[in-house]
Amino acid sequence: MSRSLRRFEILLPLRFNDGQPVPDDLVASTLLELEQRFGAVSAET
Repeated sequence: MSRSLRRFEILLPLRFNDGQPVPDDLVASTLLELEQRFGAVSAET
């Protein structure tokens, strides 16, 4: 059976709608949640 790989790109905002920065711990928890759900994650700054 052939298993094809797919790549998805998800852009996370750096600021909320009111202009306040998104805390680093919130970004980190989002990346952790994606890794747990999909098995892998990579990030660029």
